[in-house]
Amino acid sequence: MRFLDIIFLAFSALRDRKLRTILTILGMVVGPAAYVAVIASTEGISESIVDSLKNLGAEKIFVWRSTRSSLDITDKMVEDISRIQGVKYAIPFYAMSAGQAKAKGMTVELNPADTYSVLAVDFREIDKIFPGVKLKDGVMPSRGDNVALIGSKVSEPDSKELPRIYLGDAVTIIRPNPTSEAKSHSLIVQGILDYYGQSFFYNPDLLIFVSREVGKKLVGGRSYTGIFVVAEDSSLVDYLENKLREKYGGDLIVISTKAVLQTVQVITGMLTMYLASMASMSLIVAFLAIMATMFTAVTERIREIGLLKALGFKTRAVLLTFLTEAALIGLIGGVIGVVVGAVGAYILAQPSPTEQSAAEGISDFRGHMGFSAINIAYTPKINLELVLTAIGIAFIVGVLAGIIPAWRAAKYTPVEALRRE
Repeated sequence: MRFLDIIFLAFSALRDRKLRTILTILGMVVGPAAYVAVIASTEGISESIVDSLKNLGAEKIFVWRSTRSSLDITDKMVEDISRIQGVKYAIPFYAMSAGQAKAKGMTVELNPADTYSVLAVDFREIDKIFPGVKLKDGVMPSRGDNVALIGSKVSEPDSKELPRIYLGDAVTIIRPNPTSEAKSHSLIVQGILDYYGQSFFYNPDLLIFVSREVGKKLVGGRSYTGIFVVAEDSSLVDYLENKLREKYGGDLIVISTKAVLQTVQVITGMLTMYLASMASMSLIVAFLAIMATMFTAVTERIREIGLLKALGFKTRAVLLTFLTEAALIGLIGGVIGVVVGAVGAYILAQPSPTEQSAAEGISDFRGHMGFSAINIAYTPKINLELVLTAIGIAFIVGVLAGIIPAWRAAKYTPVEALRRE
């Protein structure tokens, strides 16, 4: 008997029992749909994070003092780090993410996620920290204790509750001090940067840049907040990280985009495996549903089986007919499941208003250092391999679920089958 004839008989049998077949296929749809939605979403998120981190600068290393350490980050340390082979730049800075900024008669609480923060560096080294940064208005200050450079979102913030700050406006930075009088410093805006976007930890669009002298006055103490270390090449980042850890041990915290990237890839890989295993549980339910359906079909069609055997059908043909029915249920359920899963993945990728609001308040390390958050938009990653895998799994589940019922049907003799009916 030709295989096409077997497929035709199996399809006809499923069509004769439309309601049961449809319900069984719907039970099969859940597994592949969940599998595709989960894998496509997690891989899309992972790819989006990886691309975002790569764009932040793979050659940058960030160094700051551990809270448990008494070691100060001094000019001598900056000089020592700059001499390490492979280091292109070592740029010290002061950071201030808590305090207040007064402008246009308004007082704004510093917050790197909701408002802005202060970064004190040598103005001449800003383009080394943020390559390609451009001025929108004004001039780039060379130095000075009474001048400031602001990011595009500081000048024209998205929130209507924040002041618009333009060239020539005065900004006063206030650093509270619980044990003594608050420190403050007034500055005149000399330059406004063009829109830049997120960079390594800091977003220049949300920064008020001041000179290191002003930063030292506001922050106080002998120690810098941290050091931006720029490697000559991204391939040297691992070497430089290890070198800095060997040199300073636990006194300094050393982190790079590459290290974050590796951590993200490990976490998303584990998350993908976990969620995929959870989705596979629904395949067990589908397996049992198909097996129950096929056992019912065998019981209802005993007389048909006896008639086929009496007409000369071989045991193998009967077995393949019932096995093909189960395989078709799995195959059709898998195809529909892939479509449903793909649609579901794209629906999940659209952030709700609640998620958008929550994302605006997330900021890595903002409590300690004031780093701004990276808002991640992603596209589900649906490729041919994922589609074929989901359909293949559904097909195999169908085949496995139909083996025992098909074997049972094939073992009936014509006399036994006709007598049972």
